Amino acid sequence: MVYYYKTITVVSIWFLLQNLIVSWDASYILCRPHSMPGGKWHWIWSPYKLYGEIDHVYGFPAYEERDGFPAGQAFMTLVEAFFAYVYLYTTHFSKVPKTRLVGAFIGFMAATSCFSKTVLYMISEIFSGNKYVGHNNWFRFIFLYWIPSSPWIIVSFYSAYAISNQLYKALLNVPDEKKTK
Repeated sequence: MVYYYKTITVVSIWFLLQNLIVSWDASYILCRPHSMPGGKWHWIWSPYKLYGEIDHVYGFPAYEERDGFPAGQAFMTLVEAFFAYVYLYTTHFSKVPKTRLVGAFIGFMAATSCFSKTVLYMISEIFSGNKYVGHNNWFRFIFLYWIPSSPWIIVSFYSAYAISNQLYKALLNVPDEKKTK
């Protein structure tokens, strides 16, 4: 029995774009204080000046409190990005069906990790009484904090669902619906 995993274009595009952004984001956190305003490398991450004012996890308050969550989250983001790159490589370039299937499982882990990490990030802020974002007015809170974070929840959830659907079909050897019509 040959298991075949069909690559999902939307998921591949999402993983590619997401990885570029989250790698830049994680490097900002892991390079602090040099990446912060006034730091010698801040020019690379200049948009974070504004974001650090909106979300103090990225600003001086969390850094000065030596809050370990941002760096831990950034490290896990890099692990998640690695998994997404494995998915992209194995599902697009491997000719071995079982390797493509394993790559799909790893992609499912990447999508699930991104979804759950982002939800954890938001929930921890809620449970802390909005410690790092509560100073914002509603406009800044909604349009510069929640909305920019929502693709990491919505698209990652969709990606996990889409990959799991393809894995289900592959494992049961269910033919693709378009081919059966």
